Amino acid sequence: MLEGIYDFLKTAGRPRICVIGDMMLDTYVWGDVARISPEGPIPVLSVQTREHRPGGAGSVAVMLSALGAEVIPVGLVGSDSAAEVLQKGLQDAGADSSGLVRSASRPTITKTRFLGYVQSAGRALQQIVRVDEEVTDPLSAQEAKLVRRAVGTAMKKADLIVLQDMGKGLLDAALIAEVVRKAADSGKPVVVDPERTEDYAPYAGATCVLPNRLEAETATGLPMRSEEDYKRAARTLLKQLALEGVVIKLDREGIYFATAQGEEKHITTQAREVADVTGAGDMVTAAFSFARAAGADYATAVNLANFAAGLEVGMHGATPLPRRQLMESIRAETEPTARKIVPRGAIEALAEGLRRAGKKIAFTNGCFDLLHLGHVQLLAYSRAQADVLIVGLNSDDSARRLKGPGRPVNSERVRSQILASIGDVDYVVLFDEESVLPLVKQVRPDVLIKGGDYTVEGVVGHEFVQSYGGQVKLAPQAKGFSTTELIKRISGNDAGKNRGDTARDHQRP
Repeated sequence: MLEGIYDFLKTAGRPRICVIGDMMLDTYVWGDVARISPEGPIPVLSVQTREHRPGGAGSVAVMLSALGAEVIPVGLVGSDSAAEVLQKGLQDAGADSSGLVRSASRPTITKTRFLGYVQSAGRALQQIVRVDEEVTDPLSAQEAKLVRRAVGTAMKKADLIVLQDMGKGLLDAALIAEVVRKAADSGKPVVVDPERTEDYAPYAGATCVLPNRLEAETATGLPMRSEEDYKRAARTLLKQLALEGVVIKLDREGIYFATAQGEEKHITTQAREVADVTGAGDMVTAAFSFARAAGADYATAVNLANFAAGLEVGMHGATPLPRRQLMESIRAETEPTARKIVPRGAIEALAEGLRRAGKKIAFTNGCFDLLHLGHVQLLAYSRAQADVLIVGLNSDDSARRLKGPGRPVNSERVRSQILASIGDVDYVVLFDEESVLPLVKQVRPDVLIKGGDYTVEGVVGHEFVQSYGGQVKLAPQAKGFSTTELIKRISGNDAGKNRGDTARDHQRP
């Protein structure tokens, strides 16, 4: 199935999707916790970084944009600085922010999460508290009028409409009914990520609803403990709301879907290390909606959504997943070494995620053209210095500039696959510059390693790594091993020497 999803993503194009719903600003405040407050039994957070991301319907919008859709989000925000930050976040993600309606009487909904490392070394990340700022009263007549106008404009441009209902006052029964009616008149599907409510009647006539386990249980009054329960709940919703499909998000148990045509299936998840479940539901909505808008059937759309959600839980916060990264991850499932080969554009986020998970990162680099014992020993030494080893690999062009014509002997594709097959190597990333410094700055390793034929002062990036307390180490050098010498021996230009040992070692008495 994954091969089929990969092929689908290659040709999916850029569907146009309108996301209507409760727009929010998610703020993450990261820091160290080294002591308890003398004022009370609470941790003291020493703030290091602050990050803002679109949340709620905005989260679905930026995820859709990362997958390659043309996205038009529509929602209500305040006339405040939070709205400016949210709008910029949507624009930076490539979404059209013209559908944001400003309110003079209510603030932009914000959720601020404070996260601390239990130790200053960066171990055991823990969310300390979440602070919400919101007004959930019904919209005023003027606000409702402006929102309806923005919705009408955006729907005309869209191939598919997503209703992201989080119960914050925007999507009342009248607006939902208007969207469903207009979409039906123009033949456009409506995908609903519903509010947690007992009354799903406003969603009647939509194309598909995507409740989670608790939402489905609340809406139907049925238990959600077994596959038979899932089937009963899905059939109930299909019949009561005259839907084409129902997709039930079952967190770690995967997704169950059913269609009016009689298709029913439980897609289970693959066991993965969970860093944060925040955003997994949004990812299901985004990936499913993207796939359906691009022409995928229900099975393909649900399998894509399930796989993408599995990747999402490995990241902190609601994090967009670019289509290229998703495709690389699918390829990694079918080609075991491929998961270790990381695109240059994804390495910074990968390294940051590893740090947030409390991992110590080691980094070394080179051409690694014809792998020999010296390389193997360098990699083993480097891996022993940390929890994770990232290897920077010179591209073919940069290796040629450094080593001259005729090099490298092996292409970057072959060299990266060979490195990825070595157990001591966790990730491989290609770089095209002659200097590795830009890549070192992206990775920000805890330990920077080169071979023992260097001095610490001669290691590129040593000043940068030492500036934030990182270490620079020199690996013990394996004597008598050199790719250049190895090439000479292979070509017969150094015929008197043995491969890796001295000739004397092989003299017989």
